[in-house]
Formats: sequence, structure tokens, C-alpha cells
Amino acid sequence: MIVKQLFKWIVSFFKKESNYFKLKIVSELPENPLERTLYLEGSFKEKDYWYALLKCPCGCGDIIMLNLITDTKPCWKVSVNKYPSVYPSVWRTKNCKSHFWIKDGKLVWA
Repeated sequence: MIVKQLFKWIVSFFKKESNYFKLKIVSELPENPLERTLYLEGSFKEKDYWYALLKCPCGCGDIIMLNLITDTKPCWKVSVNKYPSVYPSVWRTKNCKSHFWIKDGKLVWA
């Protein structure tokens, strides 16, 4: 019985809303972004976004800015159902060398 309760607690912990990336649409990107928050900068009315910004999920504290303008390379796309997804993956070539995806708000390490 105790094992079953422990398993349920572990599953509920990992399904918590706080474990998902949240989306914030802003007119100006913040200098100090919140953990597990993906910021989009651009035109809200036209749903035309230029940049995405997030704090590196590895914990190094670096801020990652992603280009969303399709005619400039490299570029990423963001889709949103209930939670945001970013594709292709984010692969840092300097500093912490993190490589990850954000899929439906969940962090997936490569």
C-alpha cells in the first residue's frame, strides 16, 4: 500500500503545472526572465513574433534568445496549444552545451 501511494505522489509531482514552461507574450523582452517561462516578443494582434527568450533550463543562469524571423538563419518556430513547443531543438555550442526541446511545455533533454 505504501509503495502504491509513493508511486502516485511521484507521478503527481512530475505532472504539476510548475514543471511546464509557461508562455508570456511581451512588447519588450525582460532583462531577468523567470525560470520555465518562454517569452515571445512581437506583434500580438498579428501573431507575428520576432524573438523568443528563456533562461537556460540547465541552471547555468544564461539567457537564451531564439530568432523567430523565418528569412534569417538560424531560426526556430514556436507553436502553442495549452503550452508552448519550440522546434527545432535548442543546442548550445558554447558555455554549458545544453541540448533540449520544449514539447507541449515539457523540457526534453537530447
